Amino acid sequence: MKKNLSIILSLMALAGVVILAVLWWCRSVSLTAVSLDTFIGVMVGMVGILVTFAVGWQIINALEIKSKLAEIERLKTEINEQHSQIEQIAARSAYDAAVNRSYTLHKIGEYIKAFASTLEAIQYCLQIDEYEDLDILLHNLKANATGSHNLFCHESDNELIVKADAAVRQSPKYAMIKDRYEDAVREYTKFPKHVIKDKK
Repeated sequence: MKKNLSIILSLMALAGVVILAVLWWCRSVSLTAVSLDTFIGVMVGMVGILVTFAVGWQIINALEIKSKLAEIERLKTEINEQHSQIEQIAARSAYDAAVNRSYTLHKIGEYIKAFASTLEAIQYCLQIDEYEDLDILLHNLKANATGSHNLFCHESDNELIVKADAAVRQSPKYAMIKDRYEDAVREYTKFPKHVIKDKK
């Protein structure tokens, strides 16, 4: 509609110029017959028409901008929903990987690494709302903490534990696991761990 209106106005202006050029060329209109009152009246009428066109043009622009803004808001909502879904999928994948890793490490007796992986699993579990798994994870955390006594802790495992522990404690859902979680962490820290630097 906006393009059509632009074409129509352009054609009207072009037609007006052509008509005035033809009239001037043929000298069919005598300029001496135009009085000051007639000239002012014509000018006021032209200004009124131009103002009407300008106001109409602004109204069309405002309506178009309003529709574009509504479309942008709709797209923004869709993008936010997709972003939330992607975050949930990523958290679910990280959760599954951490759970599998913790079980494997527990079976081979790597209790400190298993403790770190279980902490990670709890961190992602709180993000994806898998509450039924929390009970098992907290039980495994305590078991891995008990098994970690008198073991050496690698620097990378220690960093992972500190990072995951901070993320769990900052979760808005931390209150519902606080007692059992802190009990498992106390069990882990009951005996100081000697931290070994990783080989580069």
